[in-house]
Amino acid sequence: MESELNMQTEKFPKSVTVLMTFSALVCLPMVVLSMVNYGMLSIWLNATVAFLVLIHHISFGIAAWTRRKHLADISKAVMLVTSVEEFSALMTPPPIAYEVWNILSLGFLFILNSTAFGIMVDITTRGAMKSTLPAERIGSHKWNIKIQIGQTSVLGTEVLLLASMLVVCFLGRRRVMEAQENIQEEIDYDMMESPLKANS
Repeated sequence: MESELNMQTEKFPKSVTVLMTFSALVCLPMVVLSMVNYGMLSIWLNATVAFLVLIHHISFGIAAWTRRKHLADISKAVMLVTSVEEFSALMTPPPIAYEVWNILSLGFLFILNSTAFGIMVDITTRGAMKSTLPAERIGSHKWNIKIQIGQTSVLGTEVLLLASMLVVCFLGRRRVMEAQENIQEEIDYDMMESPLKANS
């Protein structure tokens, strides 16, 4: 039971930390390339995508940092548990990486990045004048295939990183929820057994 509680009180998986760090770094060239892009829609869309991703990652980092002391206190308290009631009181929400708001945010960012990536692929393959987006035909004389390929590659990388984080967090939440159910079942069983042992 103690190991399952420790699973609940971990800060967040290292894989999410690594993926999020790379994702934030990818946002930097995304912003730079969007500023020299040729179409107004792609400029604003790509810059917006990058800023939203950065806002999420920064917010996540702040929230994880503020919870760190709380999790450290719970981990210490696990060693002092003497009853199922005390153990039940230590049950906490999932690690912040597995919380619903984070999973929904990653899902939204994934959809937004995928849309932007699709637009960039369309412009890159068709060219400005043949693009299905009329807004991208304005100022097509500024079109630069190298910049466009670079922007598309950056967005594609970001899509893969967000997809990886989304999968890790979703599976992690399911794993922790199962652990919580097991803990609760053990607590309920122990609480039912205690009166029987006392009467015997």
